[in-house]
Parts: sequence; structure tokens; C-alpha cells
Amino acid sequence: MKKDIAVLGLGIFGFRIATELTRKGHNVLAVDKDKVIVEQIKDNVTEAIIADVTDHGTLSELGIDKFDIVIIGIGSSFEQALLTLADLKKMGCAHVIAKANRKVHEELLLKIGADEVILPEREVAKRLADRISRPDMMEILTVDGEVSLISVAIPARMEGKTLLELDLRKEYQINAVMIKKNGSKTSIITNPNMKLHEGDELIVAGQEEDIVKAFAK
Repeated sequence: MKKDIAVLGLGIFGFRIATELTRKGHNVLAVDKDKVIVEQIKDNVTEAIIADVTDHGTLSELGIDKFDIVIIGIGSSFEQALLTLADLKKMGCAHVIAKANRKVHEELLLKIGADEVILPEREVAKRLADRISRPDMMEILTVDGEVSLISVAIPARMEGKTLLELDLRKEYQINAVMIKKNGSKTSIITNPNMKLHEGDELIVAGQEEDIVKAFAK
């Protein structure tokens, strides 16, 4: 579903998230006081504006409270990020995501009212550790830190078996949601009697440890 998203502050994190969200089809407003950065990003987002996002009047003029999601990408000053967050919450912004560099900053941002806080270094470290530990699995999404949606490669021991035979829900408390066979497009699973082959990719939902156990080689 296409969303209207404002990215305030175009450091490395803000710049990248703004361009990626635009690429995925969202309407993205990118804002920064640095004219050079705004010039660099203007062709890669829906709209780019030169403005001081730490100024309450500016935020009101831009109608930031009308956006579905607001992402605070300010990295140069944590104090400014806090003040901007406070302004956004007073304005009634529906969903505010903030970036933090330290755990203590994450806690403060959440206390002030951030709906989500991202620690980029922690996220990158976790993904790298996961990729090294389980190269045949790729995490797509985690909900509430518990339920994971993970893409897994079918191991040799499951060759020729069907989802009905494997009965993943009963044996491991996980659910197979989608499948990608032989490099074809990913599709929703409608036939539990479909045979699986080594190299097919399944997208499954469940506890991460259960998924790892189910597809261990």
C-alpha cells in the first residue's frame, strides 16, 4: 500500500531510506537544510525541500502532520532530534520513526513518544551475524520481536516431499506462506500437495528458533 512519508534530515541513513522508499513506490518528501544534499536527492524522491526541520514553524508550513509516517534522520545532534520528535508528537503526527546511535538514546526517544526507534548499527550487525550463521535463510520481517517472516532454501533432506507430508505447523509450529520454485516468481501456496525440491525457496512465519530447527541441514 502506497504511503505518504516525510524524511527529516538527509544524512547517510535519511538519504538512503528516502531513496529506497521512493523506489518501492511510496510518496516521499525529503527535507534538509543543506542545499547540496537536497540537490543530490531531488531526482530520486517525490519532492525535496531545503528547510530547517528543527524549526516548529517550518514543520507546520510543510504540513508534516498530514503524512502517514515521519522519519527523523537527524544525526548531527541528538538534542535536535529530541526537540523535533517532541514537536511532531504535539502536532499529532500518526507514526514517527526516529534513528538512534546508542541504546540510551533509544530509551529516551521512546519515552518522549517515538513509535519506533531504529539503531542502524545494531540492525546491520544482527543481519550480518544471521547471514554468517545461517546462509540459507534470510529474515524478511520480525513482528513485535517474536514472530519472524523468513525466506529459507529447501534442504536436500526435504527433496520430493510435500508440505502436507512435512506438516510444519504440527511439528515445528510454523506456517509456510509463499514459495519460489526454480527461479520463478514468488507465489502464495495454495496446494499443500506440491512437491518441494532442493533449491526451492519457502517463505515461512513463526518463531525464529523453530524455523532454524525445521530447516537445519
